[in-house]
Amino acid sequence: MKPKIPLYAIGGYCTLQSLIILFAIESIVPQVFNTTREGMEIAILMHYGMAPAFLMMGLIGLFATKFEIESQRKVLLAFIIGYLPLFGAFYYFSGLEVMNAGIETFVPDFICFALAVFAFFNTKE
Repeated sequence: MKPKIPLYAIGGYCTLQSLIILFAIESIVPQVFNTTREGMEIAILMHYGMAPAFLMMGLIGLFATKFEIESQRKVLLAFIIGYLPLFGAFYYFSGLEVMNAGIETFVPDFICFALAVFAFFNTKE
């Protein structure tokens, strides 16, 4: 698989996620979190703080599609390494009463991770 495919997928997903956070997080948080008003405010502020990080990750993924193959593989490896602790956090979140989100919420991340792993180990030019 060409590394460009997962780089476009991850880059597009992270960029889209950052835009959704910036423009719609106030309506999403009450659906995802089961907490007090103050807890929801903290969740909203925390997501606003994370939006630029998602935007940077997305743009790096998209810009990396123009890199040489070996550099693209290194970017994929960085995403793979970054996803591993994220999956640990997802597992922890899934057991909390404060979260209304189930495993289905994280399916896009699992797909991006699988694409990255497959492309990293089966790179074709």
